[in-house]
Amino acid sequence: MKKNRNILDYVEKYKYKYGISYAEDGGKLVNTMSVLMYIAWVYAFIMTAFFALGTAFRLSSDNADFGYIANSFITILSCAVVMIAGFVLCLCRKKIIGCALNAAAQPFMFFAYLHITRDSAGQLNSSFYWRHAIPAVAIFLLAVLIIAVIIRAKIKTNKIYTGLVEGLYKQYGTKDGEKLTEQEWQEFLDKYNPYKPIA
Repeated sequence: MKKNRNILDYVEKYKYKYGISYAEDGGKLVNTMSVLMYIAWVYAFIMTAFFALGTAFRLSSDNADFGYIANSFITILSCAVVMIAGFVLCLCRKKIIGCALNAAAQPFMFFAYLHITRDSAGQLNSSFYWRHAIPAVAIFLLAVLIIAVIIRAKIKTNKIYTGLVEGLYKQYGTKDGEKLTEQEWQEFLDKYNPYKPIA
């Protein structure tokens, strides 16, 4: 059920009045983690852009063998598109979905790069770690943490909201012994002001 805007405002006043605080979207913790994730995202995207351009340059050569990296190349480009969509959603205040998309793309990116960053002897190139592994792990962990903090905050806020609405209903949900209709109840919530006596 859609929450009443007036009561949500009351929830914020209630939290302030009783010193209730927790990390939530727009707070210092989430903002700090978001900035760190964006930095890691930009770095990872630059590395992917260099990889895509380098691969395109090699493919322009007649001697280039694309077969062994074709699947990884397609996976990396597809994940880059998903990352862009996730980044845009985060900027559009759809942080949970945006972070989920970015987190979901990282394991695929990780293993795709793991497959193609080996030398002719099959040894893993050390550049894999600082170019791809570290940013992928950082984005994944930060995105998951941001989602966890936001969901936890939503649960806590919903608990306070539900408690307040139930308390108000017990006190004001009936008039002259009759229960208020849904429309009457919504009108009451729209106009409710805890600082004004109710006639």
